[in-house]
Amino acid sequence: MDIPDWLRWAFCAFAAVQVIFVYRALQLLRLAEPGRRTGPWLVVADDAVGVAMSVGLALGSLNVLLAAAPLMLVIGACRGIRALLARRAARPTPTAAEGAAPAGQ
Repeated sequence: MDIPDWLRWAFCAFAAVQVIFVYRALQLLRLAEPGRRTGPWLVVADDAVGVAMSVGLALGSLNVLLAAAPLMLVIGACRGIRALLARRAARPTPTAAEGAAPAGQ
């Protein structure tokens, strides 16, 4: 891949910032309760794969991108599914009095 030098340095700086986010996510993971660690693990994995992708772009390595991009897609899909399920679980269930009205009324 032919990436301009200024863009390579930008990806290196971005990877350095992402390392800080990985450290922060690891700290939050250590503080999480044993039954609630899946979300923080997904955040750590997402940030770590983001660092790998940024370094891969900085080095111009297509192999790193081809390995990290599907992994990031799977992690993002898991986070999205968890968010949808959490939103569905937080929605209150309708009571019998609040049910659907018959069509004639």
